[in-house]
Amino acid sequence: LVLSWMMPDSIVLKEVLESPPPPFEKNGSCTAKRILNCQNSLGECIIYDYQKNTILWTDIYGKEFHSLNLTNGSHVILKLPKMLCSFGLLMDQGRGYLFGWEDGFQIYDPETNKELCTMSDGEDVNPHKAPTRLNDGRCDPEGKRFICGGYYGDIDGMYMKVYKVEMTKGPNEGEMKLTHKSIRNEIQVTNSICWSPDGKIMYLADSPTQTIFQYDYDSQHGEISNKHVFRKLDIGVPDGSCNDSQGNVWNAVWRSGEAKSFVQCTNPHGQVIYTVELPDNTSQLTCCCFGGPNLDVLFISSASVGVDVEREPFAGSLYAVKVGVKGRRETRLSFT
Repeated sequence: LVLSWMMPDSIVLKEVLESPPPPFEKNGSCTAKRILNCQNSLGECIIYDYQKNTILWTDIYGKEFHSLNLTNGSHVILKLPKMLCSFGLLMDQGRGYLFGWEDGFQIYDPETNKELCTMSDGEDVNPHKAPTRLNDGRCDPEGKRFICGGYYGDIDGMYMKVYKVEMTKGPNEGEMKLTHKSIRNEIQVTNSICWSPDGKIMYLADSPTQTIFQYDYDSQHGEISNKHVFRKLDIGVPDGSCNDSQGNVWNAVWRSGEAKSFVQCTNPHGQVIYTVELPDNTSQLTCCCFGGPNLDVLFISSASVGVDVEREPFAGSLYAVKVGVKGRRETRLSFT
């Protein structure tokens, strides 16, 4: 295990955390601040652990697990044995995380580099191997399961699946095992998994289609139905998303070197009502989450893979800004 430390721009981070919230006005905008030049190849799945006051994310291609402690400003990087594509918090803080590796699901502790269970039972989630892999994932609102789907590796005609990951009874008395099962077939790039505040609507993007879809979500069985278009982008493609307390969807727009990226806030009716701009030319924003003790700061991850570094010297950085609205706590998996 290699443990690295990097310090963020503590002055800027403090300014963001202590700044008063701006008014949240329809058709308004603000500019995020760059708080950490972490140079992630593909920073993804950024979430806030409210119990530790810490922002967590993965650098998929860098095979790293990152944490930024908002109390003391420390940034810790833990090296991983393979690509971590997404992950979920667990109710039991002594048991690591639910990891969505490139090739399957497992409870894993990155601090000790210890596998806390075997890989989940089910079909091969990545039968074609690299460059295909798993991608975006999130715990469902009730903490019963983890929803995660695949990435098609930019291969024409290739499709992946979306899975639900649950803890089920094993063959022996008292034994439990991690299992996964498909809930949607034929998706190219899974992104934007998040839920409405009442948990009845699940949002899911297939990025190459430039579309975020919404489904009715059956929380009892972890099934989705009644697919229809939530919003089709006219610029860029939708990457990771999160919801705020008002039910708006905040989406990181990936522009792949074309121009600087941004985060768009879309209301439950599919209308863009707010935009977060960047202070530099970074074109590949990947995901966003609300964090901080009051859940009033939007944190944004990005990627440097494939970009012109002279044009985008800060690609792969972490950004943050207060936007005048509060987010919602990330659900923890209880598996009960």
